[in-house]
Amino acid sequence: MKKENSFIKHCNIIQSKYGIIIPENIQTYFAKFSEDSDNFYYQTLKKADDYKIFYTKEFVKFIISKYPDAAIDFEFLQNIIDEGNYEYSLLEKRFVSENIDFSFLNECLQEYHSIPFYIGIYTFETCGGEEFLIINDNKAGYIAGRSHYDFKKIEINTNSIKYQKIDFIKKLQFK
Repeated sequence: MKKENSFIKHCNIIQSKYGIIIPENIQTYFAKFSEDSDNFYYQTLKKADDYKIFYTKEFVKFIISKYPDAAIDFEFLQNIIDEGNYEYSLLEKRFVSENIDFSFLNECLQEYHSIPFYIGIYTFETCGGEEFLIINDNKAGYIAGRSHYDFKKIEINTNSIKYQKIDFIKKLQFK
């Protein structure tokens, strides 16, 4: 009987434990590495247990469009968008919190029929920003970065809703 590759085994564990799905092409590529490899991204993925989501501009616009115009509570809307970055459960495929009512955001998620956000595995963090390996959809395999203070805004009359900006830096080649 063939022994299961330790990297593939780890990917299966983080999928069942956290819902983090490492794309097959990335798994296949890193499965070739020795277990003691010092490759930065190999080591990052072996330790992967945390992720963050980054909304697409289109999804944020969709959220705003679903909110009743006459009663827009910008503070509430901004709060659920901000907190949602940290409260999305990959296992449950919805926003989950004991303290915040995400029913509106989850409703938007169910109705939205495109990529609502990108999922990033932390590769490193500094006092000024973060870097991630994106693991979903058309940006899977990209290295992305963000500054802690860099946001995009969508203007609505005299108000605006902001969301975290992410820059796709480069695509890793998994060959």
